[in-house]
Amino acid sequence: MLAATWVWAAITFAPPDAPDRSNQLEQPDHSIAGGTLQVSPLGVAVPGFGASDDSRVFNRAVTAGYRWGFSVGIALEPVEHLLISVNAGLSQSIWIFDNDAPEFELCFANDCYATSERGLGQLLRIGPELRVGWTSRWWMAWALGGAHVGLSRVRFYCDTSLQARCDDPRQTDVGAGLSGGLGLAIRPLPRFAIGLESAVVHTWLDRRDDPFQAARAWELGLITVIGF
Repeated sequence: MLAATWVWAAITFAPPDAPDRSNQLEQPDHSIAGGTLQVSPLGVAVPGFGASDDSRVFNRAVTAGYRWGFSVGIALEPVEHLLISVNAGLSQSIWIFDNDAPEFELCFANDCYATSERGLGQLLRIGPELRVGWTSRWWMAWALGGAHVGLSRVRFYCDTSLQARCDDPRQTDVGAGLSGGLGLAIRPLPRFAIGLESAVVHTWLDRRDDPFQAARAWELGLITVIGF
């Protein structure tokens, strides 16, 4: 009788079996967290946005520019839907000069250039970028802030090499700058997004021999985000 009671108690008070989870599907991970590569292969840069005294010469001389760039870094999602991305970026803007205008003139440290010379200018920027925003399975939206070191380089092609100023047609300056903007992208895949990013970029230059005291432009570009 006592043995039967022990058996009954063991059966009654035994812990329940753990549920069998072998057939349950694993929940997919939609987090954007991890390493990221951001590529902007196609964009436009337009001067004159929020014009200031130090960018007056740049705004008068440049009509528009082609812009491209990329950055590498890490994305975090510390809480659900909060996006924090820290990157190191490189971008280049190639300027189109308005040298068909009658009043066009660029004065460097050693000479002035007018409509008889054709110019090619660029601004190369390298620096950290911070993006903070919102993310879901299908969408990403963020605000951008960044700082950079800018290298401005202008080269003029003279009609005749007999001009004294054509002995050294390359003009280079270096300066620091800031940028800020907004972005929106769709996520067709959890580790891939594509969208648009817009920013205002301002670079102060030392005017050692470059004609620009500063360069400010509004930029709009296609952006792809690849997680790894």
